[in-house]
Amino acid sequence: MDGLFFGTEQFDVPEFERRKVIDEIKMVISAYDCVLPDDAGIYCSSDITTGKRFYYDVLKPHGVHSEKELRQKVGAEEFKNIQTALIQDSVARGVAFAEKLRERGLINVVAPGPFFARGFDQQHYLYLWELFIIKKVYEIRFNYDWEYSNGCSLEYVIGAKKGIPSLDHEGGPLRIKEAIARVSAASEELKSEGFIVTKLEANLKLLKELSD
Repeated sequence: MDGLFFGTEQFDVPEFERRKVIDEIKMVISAYDCVLPDDAGIYCSSDITTGKRFYYDVLKPHGVHSEKELRQKVGAEEFKNIQTALIQDSVARGVAFAEKLRERGLINVVAPGPFFARGFDQQHYLYLWELFIIKKVYEIRFNYDWEYSNGCSLEYVIGAKKGIPSLDHEGGPLRIKEAIARVSAASEELKSEGFIVTKLEANLKLLKELSD
């Protein structure tokens, strides 16, 4: 499967339970091939593990500035509990966003949040959904406050590199200059609060490179 902009098959964890991760990803895509033609889907981008709520509702109450600091402060087990609660709330938020689009009569609306693969880590999910966007998507819709999310900001870059439209949560065009302004403002806000936003800044750099 060639043609990804950022993803690589050189995973830190290349296999689990005697199955290669790339084979699992190919299987997922083949399932979508059964129901969704290429370039026919609307992808709903919504924060899952990072985003405004992650910084202000998870990190800030614990007095930490990054996921690494949180893990060190609360321990592995409590960190897992906190992360699970955040993901569950985030998935529900993303599904609600997708449902609103379907209520407007839009079809082939895909909410990636509910998908779960045992053993997958963020690197695997990023590869899967980048491949999915490149192969299956003709438009990306971004949920409210998307600009605070590492994943959403990268998905904007992927869509822009593919050359497909991006729209905001109200259905208005989300052009690259506005996207840069939003991610830049979010990054500066978070840094002013002391949060570490290395990945968000990296995605902002990619956005700026696309606009040159």
